[in-house]
Amino acid sequence: MSLRVALLETRDESIAGGDERDAVAVRAAEGAALSIERSCHALGWRTFRVEAKPDAPDWTLAELARVEVDVVVQLVESLRGEARFEAAAAWLLEWARIPYTGSGPVAITLALEKPVARAVLASHGVPIPEGFVIDEAGAALPPAFATGPSGRRWIVKPAREDASHGIDVESVVAGESEVRARVGHVVRTFRQPALVEEFVDGREFNVAILGSGADAVVLPLGEIDFSRLSPDRPRVLTYAAKWDETSVEYHATPSVGAKPMSSALEERIRAVAHAAYAALGLSGYGRVDLRVDAHLDAGRGPFVIDINPNPDLSPEAGFSKAAARAGISHADLVRRIVDDALRRAGSLA
Repeated sequence: MSLRVALLETRDESIAGGDERDAVAVRAAEGAALSIERSCHALGWRTFRVEAKPDAPDWTLAELARVEVDVVVQLVESLRGEARFEAAAAWLLEWARIPYTGSGPVAITLALEKPVARAVLASHGVPIPEGFVIDEAGAALPPAFATGPSGRRWIVKPAREDASHGIDVESVVAGESEVRARVGHVVRTFRQPALVEEFVDGREFNVAILGSGADAVVLPLGEIDFSRLSPDRPRVLTYAAKWDETSVEYHATPSVGAKPMSSALEERIRAVAHAAYAALGLSGYGRVDLRVDAHLDAGRGPFVIDINPNPDLSPEAGFSKAAARAGISHADLVRRIVDDALRRAGSLA
């Protein structure tokens, strides 16, 4: 089947919050687009690069109509630098009834709005770390903050960002004064409330899921290898670890195939990830990140710490690595994702 495939992308490198360093993740999307384009060509498909213009949605739709696309590979992650407008691109495609890859606008919105995602997950019985939202450094802290175990650490992050924006080694804090100071930094820098979660100090797993509904399958588990990280640094995957090739964290926290674990733990991780994927209504493909406390015998996890409905599909990224561990080439991965989009739109039997 020879398809006409549009890669819908953002060419605006602006950011609504953060600093110039935070724009690196926006620019990195170009690498994913190029690799997807190459795989489409290997499959014998024609590709068209189409810009999602935030101030001219009618132009975007007209361009898609002009090239007569069969399906859109949806690569928009922000508009005008606002990650929360990622869902707008999906809504536009929904409105135009154009088949597109990945999750729908509701799932994208839920996943990005982390406090809402936590509420949805909790309502479905999916385990999450204890946490709360605070919109200014001087606001009252919940009673649970003062009554928890002594020495407990917290991780403070923006309430509605993706790609680990706003997470660095200073995000892990202990005690009221450190929490309030970090909240103030997040609110000032990213112009949004802060999410404060209990820091689960242990193994971190990345679970890639491919497909939709009953057909969604969990790919071989990935894990963040913290063994090269200095003992004085918190075991956390920072923004620099993902995007700054000059940073210590980038080289000291690689994503690898999951290290040995009990069959019971692996089964539990897979089940929790699948439940989270379904609870937020993800489709096509997505990634669920979980952490397991080093003291698992105390019932500490796995906890869902993040859900990504639009993970990086570059060959060197974690999702593609998981597919490769399952024997799925990058071209076949792209084909499966596109086939899923067409099937959901009723264009493929």
